[in-house]
Amino acid sequence: MREKAWLDITVIRCPVCGRYYAEASWYAIELGADVECGECGTEFNSKKHVTDRLMLEFQISKEGKIQETEIVKRISL
Repeated sequence: MREKAWLDITVIRCPVCGRYYAEASWYAIELGADVECGECGTEFNSKKHVTDRLMLEFQISKEGKIQETEIVKRISL
């Protein structure tokens, strides 16, 4: 029998160059942490630049390894 694990993620977008990033929602939305874009170097507030939020479900093997991943819920912004 496989176990399951979940992760609430948020997609954010750099307001200058448009590069996308995926972060844990607690970090991006709850903390509203500032991040630095790896492409253009701009520092911006992640909470203000959210484009999507969803829940991922991971199927975990008995060895604790991820086997499959799927989107199980899109969360309204």
